[in-house]
Amino acid sequence: MKNSPIPVWVVTGYLGSGKTTLLNRWLRHAGLAHAVLIINEIGEVGLDDHILSRSADSASTLLANQCICCNGLPGLEGTLTELWWARLRRERPHFDTVVIETTGLAAPGPISQLFELVPLLRERYVLHAVVTTVSATAGCEGIEAQTQAREQLQAADTVVFTKVDRAEPAAIASLSTLIQAYAPQARVLQSAMASLDWNDMAAATPGRSLGNRLSAAVPRGAGFAAVRLGGRSGYAPIGESVHGVQSRFIPLPQPMALDAWKAWLGSRLGAHLLRLKGVVLLDEGLPLLVQWSQGDEYPLLQPFEGSCPSPGLTEIHSQ
Repeated sequence: MKNSPIPVWVVTGYLGSGKTTLLNRWLRHAGLAHAVLIINEIGEVGLDDHILSRSADSASTLLANQCICCNGLPGLEGTLTELWWARLRRERPHFDTVVIETTGLAAPGPISQLFELVPLLRERYVLHAVVTTVSATAGCEGIEAQTQAREQLQAADTVVFTKVDRAEPAAIASLSTLIQAYAPQARVLQSAMASLDWNDMAAATPGRSLGNRLSAAVPRGAGFAAVRLGGRSGYAPIGESVHGVQSRFIPLPQPMALDAWKAWLGSRLGAHLLRLKGVVLLDEGLPLLVQWSQGDEYPLLQPFEGSCPSPGLTEIHSQ
């Protein structure tokens, strides 16, 4: 008897929109107890895999310093292929679902197309849904200003407003109107401090039908050319990927007092800074998780739990 294809959930959303915070809760749910997680990050040093490893029972895979909608697309194909063969050979724990967390800069269209154009992925996996997170604090301005944010909405089956507890009702209403313009096909849900339960989200997100999977996710006029990586066929957008941003990691091995960190972090904020995240050390040796994105009034600092990555911050700037 032929096994059913493995469902794949793509969780996307612009920089700082709350993907990892939601996933950190969702991965603790029984419905994802046997899920495998693929994490894609921009930057030299990964952070999300350290955060989510506390929640994911199955091993996670990190694709760092690349974007899986373009220069990292062959790597995604290779990872999915290797996962399937390892599952078949019982070289890794059985998994019944794949969750892919994209970078905040990824366009979901090429990722969706991968499941249609690569024979093994088309036969063994099925793209179940694209879930796009939108920061309520970034508001309409964040979507209107960023092409990637609009592409993520246009590919969405479900849109999740995050940080609604920190946004004014009028701003959320305006955001809802804008979502209807860019993503009329999507269901819209809200979350405050990762309050949205996996069951509620999954129940509101029926899987894509076979007939509309490709047309729903690939923008018109998108050009793709076959490429090869490690002997495997893959697909990547024609031409070099340019997302219009620069990323750099700042090592910060020396501990400082909390007030000193707050002052230093405040000095890093500016009009061209899109995202700031990482781990810094207090004088007492306590690691602090630092997160900030456009729309936030100040950086969020909270104790870091789990395996600590290299102390330092990843900054993502617009060019």
